[in-house]
Amino acid sequence: MKLRSLVFQLFSKSKVILCIVLIQSILCYTKTFSQSNKVQEDSLQVEKLHIKALEIINTDPISARKYLEDALDILDSRLLQKDKENKSFLLKKSLILERLAYFLRRENKYGVALEYLQESLKLKEIAGETFTLSYTYSQIAWLWIYQSEFEKTKVNLDSAYALSKRYNNIKEKIRTLSRYGTLFLNLKEYAKAEDHHLRAVELADSVSDSGAIATTNANYADFLRRRKRYKESIPYLEKSMIMHEKNDNQIGLESGYYALGLTYRNLKKPYEAIKAYKRSIEMSEKQKNEAIIHMRYLGLSKSYEDVRDYKNAFLSYKQFNVFQEKGKNEINYRKMADLESRYKYQQQLALDSLKFAQEKREVTLLAETEASKKWLYMVLFLITAIGAIIIGVLVRRNYQNRARILNEKLEKEKAQKALLDAKVKASEEETKRLIADNSMRLEFKQELLDRLKNEIAPEASEKNQKAINTMTSELQVQITTESKLSGLQSKIDEVNQRFDTKLIKLYPSLTKTERDMCALLRLNLSIKEIMTVRNASIDSVKSTRYRIRKKIGLSSGEELEKFIQNIV
Repeated sequence: MKLRSLVFQLFSKSKVILCIVLIQSILCYTKTFSQSNKVQEDSLQVEKLHIKALEIINTDPISARKYLEDALDILDSRLLQKDKENKSFLLKKSLILERLAYFLRRENKYGVALEYLQESLKLKEIAGETFTLSYTYSQIAWLWIYQSEFEKTKVNLDSAYALSKRYNNIKEKIRTLSRYGTLFLNLKEYAKAEDHHLRAVELADSVSDSGAIATTNANYADFLRRRKRYKESIPYLEKSMIMHEKNDNQIGLESGYYALGLTYRNLKKPYEAIKAYKRSIEMSEKQKNEAIIHMRYLGLSKSYEDVRDYKNAFLSYKQFNVFQEKGKNEINYRKMADLESRYKYQQQLALDSLKFAQEKREVTLLAETEASKKWLYMVLFLITAIGAIIIGVLVRRNYQNRARILNEKLEKEKAQKALLDAKVKASEEETKRLIADNSMRLEFKQELLDRLKNEIAPEASEKNQKAINTMTSELQVQITTESKLSGLQSKIDEVNQRFDTKLIKLYPSLTKTERDMCALLRLNLSIKEIMTVRNASIDSVKSTRYRIRKKIGLSSGEELEKFIQNIV
């Protein structure tokens, strides 16, 4: 019974554990499935917002920008938080950033726009995207052209054009050609500018891309207007506006009305210009683009001034000041006061001509004051420029003097080195001469010993004692001659002083005897000459040479003498 009860208890516990594990697995799977569904939902939401924004980016830019910002927020706060390396999410973020940069550029926020575009480039690099890089480089180029950084503009346009050709991206090729035209216009290379604009216009017409046709014609019209070919520009400008209207491109249409206002004013058609400027302002207000609206009011003010409607000119200029980014400055204030004076004059001309004359004198005096200020600024600029030139000359002269002193010092050091080398060479020659002399004396000693052994010693007798004594005296003389070896050693030490120091530094394991052997090898002495100088056997010399090779790590194929002679 006990055994049965125990088995039952174990079986019951196993079932409980199994149930717990099963529940945990179900919960875990449900959580994972829920997270996966959430990621999928967020991803779809980003895609929908992006598509909506692109659909209305030109017709309703305010809503389009809001959609893009919402999509970017979902990407940053949800999707990329969970999967930072997902290439699909990174690419989508890059595409959204470059579209937002477009809005920032139109608001004159060039720094932030550039940051967005640079981040877009990095994200595309991580995601391995290259096809759309042309658009990004083209947008960066367009930012730089607003800053008059034409070299940077060209570098980015070159990249954009190369990529558009590589992938046969006709739309980007058209965009880049048109922007090349604007770049060359700013560089005053007018023939190249017109050639690029016309190529862009022709290419856009050949592919029947209404958006590209609108943009290229607008840019070419801008070129013609800035070259004062106003009548020529109108057909291209009108064609651009027709295409913008066909595509319901409110941003492009607004820019077209502003350009039309500029053109009509230059053609001395102020009333047509006023109509165009008013339409441009109406559309700018609807788009809430306060970054550009001030220039529209300025054009309107000038057009009213052209028809002597000083009241509306003054009111328009007042609006220009309200919207202008930098606020009121002296020039704007003078212009506003001038317009206000003219308006009051027009209003009170019949009643108070004297007051008008006084106001006119005030305006003249104000203009003269401004002219005096300009003259003062010019004088200050000239003084600053002259001062900068003088400082530049002094700095250059100081640099030249320092260079001359350094060259003289270098030549002096070269001469000293040459003199030292000559002394070393002379010492080496003297050393070799002493060695040769010592060798001759030692040979003589050897011959004398041979005579003692082979000729005199075998026949030694009392009768020959006198000869033996004579030979002994000669040996004594030879030994005295060997004292010259001390002089030889001092010469060797003098020549090899730096050599020995360098040997100790490079190969500290070498003994004094081994370093002395190296010094003799440096003098290019043969083994026989070394045996004679050191009074050593051939085995001893060879053994020392072997130890030296081993300690300095010389391979079997390298010559010891050549290696040592190249050390210093």
